[in-house]
Amino acid sequence: MPGFFELLRQFAAFEPPLFVFGSVAEVALLDGAVSESYGDVDVVIPRTELDWRLRQLAVLGFDAFAVYYEPRPGLPLVYRCTRGKLALELSLVDYDSAGNSFFVVSTDVGAVAVSVPADLFDWPPTVIDGVSIHTISPLALVQLRAGALATGAFGPARPGKDDVQQARMIAKFFPDADPERLRPTIIPIRDG
Repeated sequence: MPGFFELLRQFAAFEPPLFVFGSVAEVALLDGAVSESYGDVDVVIPRTELDWRLRQLAVLGFDAFAVYYEPRPGLPLVYRCTRGKLALELSLVDYDSAGNSFFVVSTDVGAVAVSVPADLFDWPPTVIDGVSIHTISPLALVQLRAGALATGAFGPARPGKDDVQQARMIAKFFPDADPERLRPTIIPIRDG
């Protein structure tokens, strides 16, 4: 069964390609490398693409996705599936009526929307060993991590990991940026 790197090659062949984020994207952008040792592969897609992306992934053997994180009833944010030792998580991005993208997460005070920059899917692929690795933009990576840490939606910061990766991303891509530019907007979601 194909491994992690081959899975990234298969993602790149989709039209449009699948975009990875999280540790895989950060290491690809920062170090120009990937390994076979990640716990999972994180992919982000627009919610409107979910059905046909699930059909595409089923062809690759990922055919039993389950809801992994559902901050609002009936609107999952993350689906998870495994194929052998490979774990895949699909995170869904939503868009408001003006076309602005966001994720919704649960906090102690209820659901909040975490903004995502407009360049989310605009970063060119990083080519590693002949494979085009499509990552979300560095700004999106920085803002997503900042949003996750600010909301605590996925638990506390992992010392020596979250802070180190965030500092490396900022140093490489945004060394002189205003810190406010690197923070997402976080607003409460009002149901009904």
